Amino acid sequence: MEGLISYSAIAAKLSAMRGKLLTGQQYEELLAAGSVPQAVAYLKNLPAYRTVFEDIREEELHRGRIEQLLWLSLYRDYASLYRFASVKQKNFLDIYFLHFEIDLLKRCLRNALSNRRSELNLSIYEEFFRRHSHLDLAALADCASLESFLKELTGSPYQAPLSRLFESGTAALFDYETTLDLFYFARMWKALEKQLEKNEREAVIEAVGEKLDLLNLDWLLRARQCYKLPPESIHTFLIPVFYRLKKSQLTELSLAAGPEEFWALLRKTRYKNKFPHDLFIGPEGLKLKPVFRTVTDAAYLSSGRKKPYSAAALNSFFYFKEEEIRKIITIIEGIRYRLDREELLSCLAES
Repeated sequence: MEGLISYSAIAAKLSAMRGKLLTGQQYEELLAAGSVPQAVAYLKNLPAYRTVFEDIREEELHRGRIEQLLWLSLYRDYASLYRFASVKQKNFLDIYFLHFEIDLLKRCLRNALSNRRSELNLSIYEEFFRRHSHLDLAALADCASLESFLKELTGSPYQAPLSRLFESGTAALFDYETTLDLFYFARMWKALEKQLEKNEREAVIEAVGEKLDLLNLDWLLRARQCYKLPPESIHTFLIPVFYRLKKSQLTELSLAAGPEEFWALLRKTRYKNKFPHDLFIGPEGLKLKPVFRTVTDAAYLSSGRKKPYSAAALNSFFYFKEEEIRKIITIIEGIRYRLDREELLSCLAES
């Protein structure tokens, strides 16, 4: 009853926002667009994207600008929900905001590592981040060297782990981004356990925990199949959070002799019933990416439905909104490069 009362206002707001998420039919209509201008014109007619795209000009229809506006729609949804939120609900939203902050940090980091001033323009997000972040986004976006980037992070929790990497003298972009990701996941998991009440925490962790397990599986598989990393190196890149997958099980999977043994070991974990029995094993190894997406989608959908008057509903909405944005970006880029329908669908499955 307490959850129903405290979440009644924000639950109504969330329901309206979920109603604006794209339906299967709308994805089909977007896929049928014959050009990027037609695809953007279609988005302009959708309630969720009408405002952010209303003033876009023909010459702005490049990937960077379209992505910028799509993510702006997400930030506006977050800001709108934050205004409706109680103190307890803001605790969760503050935890979730870390995800946005890390994402923007990585964009600024790529710019700084290029050692030249770029056209990175994050001013469109400045008002939003000024309200929710202690970082100076404009100054970070303007950094043209790693040294200036790290200096700008002075006093933030990000400076120490990134500075240690810098001092090693051997780190590349991949190492810095991985460090930020690991920092985010560990800090977010700890915050969920400490700052949320039991019923809220359990509802959120159910979905987030499965996602982290699957991200570890996904990275482990790519490290083996794409990067050919030795098992002892793989461990250093795993998210230091273990939910239903034990650390010992991930170690066994990293040591598997081939796809068949990997699959046999995976079938011994608590995820054994999540994967189809006839999972394809071919020359390129296991094809798990589409399965990961299906399993993660199901976890977030179930979490939000089982606990509609809790932080799980907020967590579920943001997950599906971000997935929608990624799908839209993939579809528009597929249209730009004139991929046929089957190629586009394949890209969507792997995105």
